[in-house]
Amino acid sequence: MSIKAKTKALKMSAAALGLLTAVSGSAVMAEEIGFVLAGPDIYYRTEADMFTKLAEAAGHSVTVANSEYSPSKELANVEDFIARGVDVIVLLSGNAESGTQAAERATEAGIPIFFVAALPSPAGYDIPTGMVSGDWIGMGSTIGKAIGEAHPGENVALIEGVYGQGIAEMIRKGFEEGIAESGGGNEVVLESSGNWSRNGGLEVTQDYLASDKDFSVIYAMNEEMMAGAIQALDEAGRLGDMHLYSSNGKEIGWDWMKEGIMLGTVANPPTLEADLVFQMVEHHLAGEEFPRHVYNIQPMLTAENIDSAVPWEIDAYIAKREAGELDNDLMQQNEITSMVTWSPNN
Repeated sequence: MSIKAKTKALKMSAAALGLLTAVSGSAVMAEEIGFVLAGPDIYYRTEADMFTKLAEAAGHSVTVANSEYSPSKELANVEDFIARGVDVIVLLSGNAESGTQAAERATEAGIPIFFVAALPSPAGYDIPTGMVSGDWIGMGSTIGKAIGEAHPGENVALIEGVYGQGIAEMIRKGFEEGIAESGGGNEVVLESSGNWSRNGGLEVTQDYLASDKDFSVIYAMNEEMMAGAIQALDEAGRLGDMHLYSSNGKEIGWDWMKEGIMLGTVANPPTLEADLVFQMVEHHLAGEEFPRHVYNIQPMLTAENIDSAVPWEIDAYIAKREAGELDNDLMQQNEITSMVTWSPNN
């Protein structure tokens, strides 16, 4: 008997293990869930905190492990949860290749594994039990078209995320497609990774300002890096000289748009993403069918429609959820049935 089977048998023999009600209304058993984070990024932390709040309210226990952006540690975290005999693994992978290996090992051990935010490599797309991801190419395309239409002919500096995960690669692919579709003739003259972090965005922008390149548009792939960019621009007395765009739709970005500092962002709220993957897990535990892969909901936000934004702040999100003000029903989302291939930028 496998570790998983033995552990499950012990759990089933415990009288204290009660029946709970899933999202769908079906009865499911209280389960132990292992949640593996790619790193300490605020987006990832919010994702884990939101999932944990929902899962614990449903009676499950959740243990969170942080991989610190290390593929080897990511695999070790998954293997630790396998050895502990958890019932479900949720993986926010920091590397597409290690994510695929993790999915293979969990599946071999008979443990369902759900991916959130990032995806496995294309070769591993069919392995996970379920997946909720951003439409990263769509995100990049939306921003690229907005920049091309609003600022034709102006040069762009990119502050990119971490390569190897797949997210930054796909955003860049979509961005280039959006720029081309807009017909604006914009050129990317500077590009560098800010590692999804505020300090990274600060350092990259300082380097850009010290370069001999002419640019008037900055696109940072998340608001954390944009916060660093804004600090660098402010310190250099250049803040009003640049057209700023970002992604993810964090509350700090709402303030920037209201103040006219930033012009637009494509929202990708981790709260909603965690809610969708939680619903997947509940449907799976209840033995019900569900769309195996769905995208997070990603509207373009500007100062004109900011009131419609989905909160990152968990209590604010829960309040909207309980009031029925969110498009958060998993079963109403379009199922994605194929994965767009990508390759590292450099």
